[in-house]
Amino acid sequence: MNASSASRKRPVILTVLVFLTVPSLLAISFLFAHIFRSTEQNLHAQHGQRLSFLTTRYKGTVDAHLGEMVKIVQFVAHVHSLEYLRSQKNLFDLFNTIDRDFDHVFEDMGVLDGNGRHIAYVGPHDIMGRDYSEEPWFRDVMEKGVTISDVFLGYRRSPHFIIAVRQENAGQTWVLRATVNAFLFSSLLDDVRFDNTGEIYIINAGGVLQTRSASNGAMLQAVDSSLATAVAAGQKGAVMQEKGGGVLFEAASLNSNPNWWLVVQQSQSELTSELGLRAKGLLILCIFGVAVVLAASGWTIHRLLRHFAQLDMDKKMLNDYAIQSQKLAAIGQLAAGIAHEINNPLAIIGEGTGWLQDLLKRESMADFPEHDEFKESLAVIATQVGRCREITHKLLSFARKMDFVIREVNIANVVSEVVGMREREAMLNNIAIVKNFAPDLPIIHSEPSLLRQALLNLLNNAMDAIHGTGTITIDAEKSRGNGVTIRIADSGIGIPKDNLDRVFEPFFTTKEPGQGSGLGLSICHGIIQKLGGDITAESTPGKGSTFTILLPQNAPADIE
Repeated sequence: MNASSASRKRPVILTVLVFLTVPSLLAISFLFAHIFRSTEQNLHAQHGQRLSFLTTRYKGTVDAHLGEMVKIVQFVAHVHSLEYLRSQKNLFDLFNTIDRDFDHVFEDMGVLDGNGRHIAYVGPHDIMGRDYSEEPWFRDVMEKGVTISDVFLGYRRSPHFIIAVRQENAGQTWVLRATVNAFLFSSLLDDVRFDNTGEIYIINAGGVLQTRSASNGAMLQAVDSSLATAVAAGQKGAVMQEKGGGVLFEAASLNSNPNWWLVVQQSQSELTSELGLRAKGLLILCIFGVAVVLAASGWTIHRLLRHFAQLDMDKKMLNDYAIQSQKLAAIGQLAAGIAHEINNPLAIIGEGTGWLQDLLKRESMADFPEHDEFKESLAVIATQVGRCREITHKLLSFARKMDFVIREVNIANVVSEVVGMREREAMLNNIAIVKNFAPDLPIIHSEPSLLRQALLNLLNNAMDAIHGTGTITIDAEKSRGNGVTIRIADSGIGIPKDNLDRVFEPFFTTKEPGQGSGLGLSICHGIIQKLGGDITAESTPGKGSTFTILLPQNAPADIE
């Protein structure tokens, strides 16, 4: 490919490259963005659904646990009178029974009068007689009848919360209260973990931890104010903490104690990390897609370049063929001129020979001493003149441009005529040409000059395929429909199997460079099809090739 040809093809290649790659890359980019957004939304939805599930599940668990403890205290206060519970022994026996049957659910239990003073107590602490009238939980139970306090330290300086029930009997108001160890209660949720940072804990309305939290600190510490505000407002989702770092959360107020919120929390970085991993996988997939697009583009351009190179080669061969055709046309015209010029002296020689032969027949020449030798020489001259005339007529026939006319054709005569043109050269090259004509060979209607051209090309190819001594066999027989089948078989080098399907393609040749144009068999194929027939090739490498021509009885009338 020369420089000018390359410069002409470069814009075409660039255009093809742009049209192949740009739409594909844009499509991959849009697809990446769409899948990434969908993945992000799906991840948020999945995490949100899991947080909702865990919130509902553990809210029910905690509510059930607190509700059971409240019912125990209510049952005791309802069943037993103040006089019964003021007895230290009775309260002690009752507490031990509850402690045994309900797996140490309470730390201690006490009875307070309407003024908030301890009048009975069972437990490990010395708080008998203490005044609780100013405690928030006491005021709350006196107002509502039942209360669950927030976790606090109190006199015992240990985190706990109170479950208290108010009772009125015979005009007396009193309160039964039970203490729950906050650490034991917290153990309900301490072991609940999911992923790397997921946890569940409880806070009160002020955002103070009522259980332990791995990420927010110890019990009774306040959670981040941004999170506490969002929980109190009934929000859920993501929140950015003042201390830094975002969290995903969902919270629900407990039915057993509306002042407490169960919070399910997970660090937002986990979602971001998971999204990043999926994005990396998606990016790798997109890079692979881009690589495939680029590879396909490169392959297409490579094919395009090969096609351009083939076009250049075909163009060059066409130019060479055109030049060769012009040369052949010029040679044909020259041959026609020479044939005309030769025909005139040949005619004179023929007439002179005939006149001399007539003279020898006279009685006066009977005693001519060299009569017989002279007669034989004249006969040889007449024969050679006839042969020369036949050759010049054939030259004129092939050189003359004529209109194609469908006429009666004797295939045996056409084949013999073509063989006669190449028989002498074949003999000089030790190639025998054998003709086998079936006795019932029919007369067909076809175009003789086109048939001669096709048969001559096939005969030339057969001779070229034989290196050294060989045989060319031409068979002609009747085919179906009163047509004719012609087989031209040679004992030459044969055609490789890979090339057999391409022998009729224009410019395809297995000959050495400069030995052929690659158009002979293509022209034969075109001629036979134009005459309404078909041509096929069979070959065995090293043994020879056979070309079979099927001609109909009547060729199409509109050939050009």
